Amino acid sequence: MMDQKRFLLSFVPIAAAVVGLSFTLNGCGGNDAGPGSGGSGGAGPGGTGTGGGATTGASTGTSAGTGTGTGTPTTGSGAGPATSGTTGAGAGPATGTGAGGHGTIECDEPGGTVPPLKLTEVASGLSHPLFVTSEPEDPSRLYVVEQGGTIRLITGGVLQSAPFLDITADVQQVQYDQDERGLLGLAFHPQYATNGRFFVYHNTRSRTLALREFKRSATNPDQAEPQQGQEEKDQNTLFSIPVLVGNHNGGMLAFGPDGMLYVGVGDGGGDSSNPDPDNNGQNIEVKYAKILRLDVNNHPTPPAGNVSGGDPYVWDYGLRNPWRFSFDRCRGDLYIGDVGGRLFEEINIEPRGQGNKNYGWSVTEGATCLKDGQAPGCASPAITPPVKRFDHDNGDGSVTGGYVYRGSKIPALRGKYLYGDFASDRVWMFTWKDGVATPAMPTELGTSLSQDLDSVSTIEGLASFGEDAAGELYIVSYGGTIFRIDPE
Repeated sequence: MMDQKRFLLSFVPIAAAVVGLSFTLNGCGGNDAGPGSGGSGGAGPGGTGTGGGATTGASTGTSAGTGTGTGTPTTGSGAGPATSGTTGAGAGPATGTGAGGHGTIECDEPGGTVPPLKLTEVASGLSHPLFVTSEPEDPSRLYVVEQGGTIRLITGGVLQSAPFLDITADVQQVQYDQDERGLLGLAFHPQYATNGRFFVYHNTRSRTLALREFKRSATNPDQAEPQQGQEEKDQNTLFSIPVLVGNHNGGMLAFGPDGMLYVGVGDGGGDSSNPDPDNNGQNIEVKYAKILRLDVNNHPTPPAGNVSGGDPYVWDYGLRNPWRFSFDRCRGDLYIGDVGGRLFEEINIEPRGQGNKNYGWSVTEGATCLKDGQAPGCASPAITPPVKRFDHDNGDGSVTGGYVYRGSKIPALRGKYLYGDFASDRVWMFTWKDGVATPAMPTELGTSLSQDLDSVSTIEGLASFGEDAAGELYIVSYGGTIFRIDPE
């Protein structure tokens, strides 16, 4: 197994430095805006629906609507219903978009002891899979992103032979060990069930990084509509930027609780001896080293609230390689896994709606000063430090950001954030609530789930976590297998 794993890791697209081996893999979300369903009536801040009636539930489960959208009501299990723009009490399930997609999710957090867990194989035989997700309203249909340029559909538990989307001809293929390029990200529009829109992020064969829109076939829900000709492809490209070095491309796409599409873009590449050679991390005029925020319903008009004075799509900056990030489906907080260089891997957490953050790269990495002479300086209060950081002393080397569990199968796990590391295949969990992480120390990674899941022996490169519309979590093994996290 170890020999096979070492062979597979030679192809990893995750940017990190490990003694004797340099791994480089780069680096879900929901909707408040537009017509749709309401948010949660659960305990704590409620998730918001796709309607304009945003909910910001207090700890009692009360939701105060601030918009005018008309959404499908959501019902808690407590004293009353929660509808868009009204109030509701209880700690019950959220049906509707929540902060990360439609489907039924559970916002109560009963606590207790997390039971023994296991990895259940969902599909195998995939080619370098990098991500898995479901449609916003249907957790039974899973979509797997393969690095070479295909999206595979798993329906009824069966991996379909025909790809849902095949853009291999447009995607830059892996050409050497540690090649980070390819098809990297996928996100379904929150109203996918009715409009069939979805978005992909990939390296092109003309040395660019492109964000493109596609649509589901009008006649076959298991197929995407192909795009014919360069003119149509250009019309459906939301942005395209030159590839710099070739690594640190980012790769994550997710709709946030505000209905905007968030895009993770890396710093453009480099090596650990010369971090961020173009200083893209602190340059708000470029898209590199950022999390971008786009209004896909009104593109190219940028949404209000982005960082002012620079590229109009910049939401957060100072990130080396935000390979995987996610929104808590109930609280809407943003969890960012930022792949480190030679020193530290980072988990950054952003309270709901509080963007415009500077996460420090390449002035700082973790808590370490790299370039004190570069603005704003290592001690600047403008830099937001990571909530968690870890070095490479235990075989770790490339953080894989995960998700806050909001499913129904493992109630004691709800509210806990799961994440891992590509190089070691280790998995941890911790909680973050009201601005406090438990365990509190940033160097305490959390409770290890590695032995329980047998992840080190089972996974061949932890390329990504995934979440379906029901809040259940998955792990993507770069060796070709999709696993679901289940109770034993």
